[in-house]
Amino acid sequence: MAMEEEEGAEAASVSSKPSCPAYVELLEVMEHAAGRLQLPWERVGKEPVRGRLDERFLSDYNPVTPVSLPFLPDMHTEVRKAWKNPYSARIHLHQRGNFADVEALGQHGYVSMPPIDETFANYLATGSAPTLKAPVLPSRPLKMTSRLNGRAYAAAGQAGAALHMMAVLQAYQADLLRDLDQGQGLSPDAVAELRQTTDLALRATKQTAASIGRSLAAMLATERHLWLNMADIGEKEKGSLLDAPVSPSELFGGSVEAVVGKFREARARSAAFKKCIPLRSDSGPRQPGGSGPPQAEVQRQDQRSSVAARAPPPLRSKSQKRRDAKRRSGDLREVINRLREQYR
Repeated sequence: MAMEEEEGAEAASVSSKPSCPAYVELLEVMEHAAGRLQLPWERVGKEPVRGRLDERFLSDYNPVTPVSLPFLPDMHTEVRKAWKNPYSARIHLHQRGNFADVEALGQHGYVSMPPIDETFANYLATGSAPTLKAPVLPSRPLKMTSRLNGRAYAAAGQAGAALHMMAVLQAYQADLLRDLDQGQGLSPDAVAELRQTTDLALRATKQTAASIGRSLAAMLATERHLWLNMADIGEKEKGSLLDAPVSPSELFGGSVEAVVGKFREARARSAAFKKCIPLRSDSGPRQPGGSGPPQAEVQRQDQRSSVAARAPPPLRSKSQKRRDAKRRSGDLREVINRLREQYR
């Protein structure tokens, strides 16, 4: 009870502090921007709780109710482009006008996950001295998790790289507008560049949003993979569950019910086949007019069996072959002599 009172007092003290001037300006600008862009904004906020020791009459006590800023549907459209297939979506998109192609990205850790030391990796994986082989994770699920984490890291790195371009463009816009505010004026070329930088910043924003969406999709696929490691299912079913569209309300969305429905349908059809189309106990082809294999097939099987069971002829020596040849030649002479006697 005392702890709850302390937490309530801390919350009241935090909420009763004077508001940040930048936040007040942000709310004012957002109100104008939402009206200009016709964005729905409910400005739902939580009223600050006044503490017993808070000021009542000082001029700096002017708390502003924190509110949620407006939601931009166009930005969400760019973010969820990769949410249709979070597992198989491409991370690196080779396109013209790539705002994430910044110098020295690899040196600063924006391209891929930093590699692990080979000696330390071999020690963790095998517990022995290092070998000449490249270090790898010991199991397939761990390799899969590492690959998905790498995809999420690479997509987030692309978003960070695109933010560099956005920052450069916005800083340049601020300098041009400062010159205009100081009464120096802007040349026609400077006005044209100000317009160009505005559109380029919007394009960079779209690419940043798409990269963030791919990173979120890869992280969601990683979470699905961690849970599916406990299921004994085939790779095809696992891939279908990993690549199911993203649903903000549930991790797997409706993909689990879809896979279960396919299994139930296949089981029901198999049961119907067994009931309506029973199979014979033998493996031979069915006769058109009765049961059992056809007569021609039976004869061929008997012939194969007799040939297989027949013993090979015994080997004979050369002398036996000569005697057989002489016997055959003598028999041939007797046949010729009989024929001559018949025609006399």
